[in-house]
Amino acid sequence: MTDVFNLSGMYEGYDLSLFGETRVFELRNLTGTSLYIDEDSEEKLKKIAEGSESVVHLIDIGDYHYLTRICLYDIREAFDLLVFDNHDDSQEPMIEGLKSCGSWIRDAMEELPDRLSAVKLIRGKDRISMLKGSFDSKRQLYISIDKDVFSTKVCPTDWDQGNMEIKELKEMLLSEGKGRKIIGFDICGGVKGDGISNREEVLKNQDTDLELIGIYKELISE
Repeated sequence: MTDVFNLSGMYEGYDLSLFGETRVFELRNLTGTSLYIDEDSEEKLKKIAEGSESVVHLIDIGDYHYLTRICLYDIREAFDLLVFDNHDDSQEPMIEGLKSCGSWIRDAMEELPDRLSAVKLIRGKDRISMLKGSFDSKRQLYISIDKDVFSTKVCPTDWDQGNMEIKELKEMLLSEGKGRKIIGFDICGGVKGDGISNREEVLKNQDTDLELIGIYKELISE
């Protein structure tokens, strides 16, 4: 089962039948969610995440990457977090008191100090940072991928992008996750729109999502 969080309308242009069994949460009418998340909407999203038994989540464009943090709350045992992202999402929010897509890692480390044991951020093949602790192969692993880590040739997104290729990410992901229990795998990043006027961009993102889920399945089958 793959959970699909449709906040911007990005997935309207997808053929979700290609993803197998999916559950779509239609959230375009939810206010206070773009870039920053307000308290009321966060509580609503938490209830959805808590009720999910899926490991794989599609969480819309990069504006909503804070959904990863919300998905982490239901994890009860110690775990490590592996993030692929062209940006360091552990920054202070520009609007004090509001949590954002750019502060979600920082917020998660502050709010889950005992459970979130280690955080590794990969912004490129030679741009790897340990933001907290050190990985332990005996701990559970949560993986979050923002597709803006890729070059624009792989797929376009609404944010400035890195230069990774699918092959590079796959090698690193299989190396980091081999033999570990994967408790969560989410993908964000892409282009919002009606899926018609920007059809080619949407299809590139759809195909990339499918390829990334394929890598995840290969990882857990080893």
